[in-house]
Amino acid sequence: MTEIRGEILQVLRQAGDRFVSGEELGQRFGISRTAVWKHIQALQGVGYPIEAVRNRGYRLREEGEELRPEAIQAGLATNVFGRHMTVLETVDSTNRYAFAEAEGGAPEGYTVLAERQTAGRGRRGRPWFSPPGHGIWMSVVLRPTFPVFRAPQLTLMAAVSVAEVIRERAGVSVGIKWPNDLLLPDGRKVCGILSEMSAEAEEIRFIVLGIGVNVFGRVEDFPPELRGVAGSLAEPGSPISRTALIQGLLGRLETDYRIYQNEGFRAFRERWERLNVSLGRRIAVQTQSGQKIGWARRIDDDGALWVETDEGNLEKIISAEVIFDPGS
Repeated sequence: MTEIRGEILQVLRQAGDRFVSGEELGQRFGISRTAVWKHIQALQGVGYPIEAVRNRGYRLREEGEELRPEAIQAGLATNVFGRHMTVLETVDSTNRYAFAEAEGGAPEGYTVLAERQTAGRGRRGRPWFSPPGHGIWMSVVLRPTFPVFRAPQLTLMAAVSVAEVIRERAGVSVGIKWPNDLLLPDGRKVCGILSEMSAEAEEIRFIVLGIGVNVFGRVEDFPPELRGVAGSLAEPGSPISRTALIQGLLGRLETDYRIYQNEGFRAFRERWERLNVSLGRRIAVQTQSGQKIGWARRIDDDGALWVETDEGNLEKIISAEVIFDPGS
């Protein structure tokens, strides 16, 4: 973002509900009203919810409060998570940024947050819609001592931690779709979790744990192709605080991560089962060897999903894409 666009954005934020005219902005920055309009269009183009009303000017629709490291850290109940932190206005991907920092020696618990991602990613490389001020786009560097084979279950643990914090702090009854997607009661996805690892032989160098939570957003704020499948915790202007959510997430993740280090996923299995919306449902699972259709019966202490297929077999699924109610 250019410096002048950042300054225009700051003026609109400070104005709150008041419209700021193009003439006022032009005089303030020594540019023409046409130039102001071009900057506004550029900001709108990258996702800032700016209203433009003839004869009134411009107003920034309510978004989440500005994320400030000092405000987040002041309320943290952690030893290491979030104690080293970078908050960015725009980044391609917080996971990518954190991965590079980890390569350079960033300590365990180092946290990256961004107001906006231009190339956010979900599972299987899918793009993650990350508009400015609307969500929590966060990555945490971990340097675990457990073996490589236990790394994949870490995201199931994280799903439990995040779901519990959202229920407690936002009052939204999210549920877990195996393995680690969080869904609203109507089935729309509100949170995704992605881990990426660097390892040598059988030793983990570090893991970057990425979490994306859609906190604010109206249906019309999402691209047309996502409106039926993606949702948010609240409408813009709700009393949900992103800062408080981040503090809760980092605190719970640090506590649960220490438990996971010592006990693995078996310590979280019951909590996962209480929050799940997958078991007992008819599903299709897309694995590398093809599609299987049947009923989700249980998960085990390794976080694997056991599916009773239509052929009558009970099969262990370690990694797959799950579709609810196939053929309905």
